Amino acid sequence: MKPLRISLCLAAMLAIAVWAIAGATGKLKLDVMGDEGAGAKNPAQIIAAGKQVGVVMPGATVDLPPGDYTVVLPIIGGHITRTGVAIEAGRTHTLLIADVAVLQVSAKDRTGKDPGFGVTVTDTNPPNGKLASFVTGDKLLFAPAQVDVKVDAPPQGYDWHAITLQPGHRALLTLDEVVPAQLDVQTVLQKIPFNDKTRVVILHAGTQKQVASSDPGDIHRFKLDPGDYDVYVENRSGKGKPYVTVDGVHLDSGAKVERTVPLD
Repeated sequence: MKPLRISLCLAAMLAIAVWAIAGATGKLKLDVMGDEGAGAKNPAQIIAAGKQVGVVMPGATVDLPPGDYTVVLPIIGGHITRTGVAIEAGRTHTLLIADVAVLQVSAKDRTGKDPGFGVTVTDTNPPNGKLASFVTGDKLLFAPAQVDVKVDAPPQGYDWHAITLQPGHRALLTLDEVVPAQLDVQTVLQKIPFNDKTRVVILHAGTQKQVASSDPGDIHRFKLDPGDYDVYVENRSGKGKPYVTVDGVHLDSGAKVERTVPLD
C-alpha cells in the first residue's frame, strides 16, 4: 500500500505544479513619459488573437497570462500601436511610449482645491473643430499639434491660443481662481459729488474696447477682472469740463479701489 500512496502523492504534487505553471501570470506596465503621462485618461487596449482582452492606463500595471500581445494607445488625433509585446510568467514587461504630448489644465479655488471646471480643446485653424473636452486636473494624451484651450471658469471663462503640444513634453496650463476687483469712481465738481450728472465708461487700458459703463446716478461702482483699465468720464451738466480721462488704473485680484475724478 505504501508504494501506491507514494505514487498518488507524487501524482498530486505533479498536478499541482502543472496547474501552478499554467496559472502563472506576468505583468504589463504602461510607461508614458514617466510621471508626466502617468494618470492620463487614455486607456490603452490590450489585444490577443484579434480580440481585446483588457485595458491598461498610462502609469498602471496589469496581470496577463504569458503570451504575445498588441497594445493600442488611442490619443487625441491618432493612435500608437505596439506589436509583439511578450509577457513572461513572473516578470514585468515595461512598455515605454514617449512620442506623445500631454496636456493638463490645473485650477485651484480659494481653498486650494480643484473645482473641476470644464475644458474644451479645439483646433487652432479654422473652422476650429473640437478635439476634446475634459475637466481641470485631468491629463490627456495628444498627437503633436497646436490647439486652443478654453476653461469654463468664472466670471467669463479663460482662453489660451495656439498652445504647442510637442512629443515627449507636457503642456501644463495653470489657472488660479480670479476674484473680481471693485472699482468706485467718484466724480466731483468744486469738491461736491457729481455722480448724478456724469456717465462713466471703463475701457481696457490703451484701447477703445469698452468693458463696462455706468449712467448718471448715486454711485459709479464696477466689478472687474484684475488688470489695467482707463476711465472715461462724460459730464452732462454743462458745467466744468465736458469729459475727463484717467489712464492706467491697476486692479489686483479682490482689491477695492476708489478714484476721485475732478471736473473743474
